[in-house]
Amino acid sequence: MGKIIKEKRAIFFTFIAITIMAIFILIATPQADNSLQKDTQAMTSRINSVDNYVDDLQNRYFENVLRATTYKTILSLILYMNSTGSYIANFDSAFSEVMLSGKIDGVPIDTITGKNIMNGNTLTDWNNKIIQAAKDTLNVNTTITVNSVSVSQTTPWNLDPAMSVNFTVNSNVAQWNKGAIIKTTTSIEGLPDPYYLVNTKPNSYANIIKKSSVGFNQWNITNVREHLRNGTYVHWQNSDAPSFLMRFTNTISNSGCCGIESLVNPNKISPSDQRESYVDYLFWSHRFSNDCTQLYNINGLWGEFPSFKLEFDHVVRYNVQDTATKTC
Repeated sequence: MGKIIKEKRAIFFTFIAITIMAIFILIATPQADNSLQKDTQAMTSRINSVDNYVDDLQNRYFENVLRATTYKTILSLILYMNSTGSYIANFDSAFSEVMLSGKIDGVPIDTITGKNIMNGNTLTDWNNKIIQAAKDTLNVNTTITVNSVSVSQTTPWNLDPAMSVNFTVNSNVAQWNKGAIIKTTTSIEGLPDPYYLVNTKPNSYANIIKKSSVGFNQWNITNVREHLRNGTYVHWQNSDAPSFLMRFTNTISNSGCCGIESLVNPNKISPSDQRESYVDYLFWSHRFSNDCTQLYNINGLWGEFPSFKLEFDHVVRYNVQDTATKTC
């Protein structure tokens, strides 16, 4: 009988022990699940943060840096041409070197121009700033490799820079490897025309690129006078004018998409009276210097702009036939 009682007590205590263990398991298990859930949420948040940085890098940061650096590079090249009084033999090579290293033919361009423009502002400098900022704020390691940079034109008033780049982002949770072609546009308005600077060296005639607001069918003697006063530029369909970029290399030929032209102010050159059409690319290429029979005095402008002349095509384009007389 005593043995039976002892066995019943043993079973009872075993049941109690099992019950207590079950309670402990039930209590402990949700805590473990919560901890795992928190770790998962933290990792997801970390991945999202770095993923957003990678997306910003490719779709915003690179584009903004490319646009800003292109403008500084072009301005530096213009000032270089003004300092040297010469055109650029290989524009693509010079553009790439200045943009990436701030040098031209191995020499810091700022030392030639006397302007502190590219120092700390090259594409390489800005990429290094991005790398450091990402390390400080997100604790990620970024590697950026620029394969090539270039600039072209598809419209008269804008430049189209492009950059081929590979980049890697390493964090403690994942790695991102990307390759991209970054493209953007930047306006040429506000930049000096390098063609004027080189052709009027040493007393450089600086003409700033500014688009005329006059419509192609709205020209008359009054608008031409304002055009001359302000040194503005116009794009004509089917003209023989060069683009802005062609002016860096003295490539004075027709640009199908992007030709622009201005009028040379006779009051800003010496001698003011020259046997030329005063359309800029015609004036300095001396297209009519030996053929005065093709030139017309624009008498309606001579009170303010003495000696100003145009050839027949531009007399018609600017609609000043009524005030034009043959030069000879």
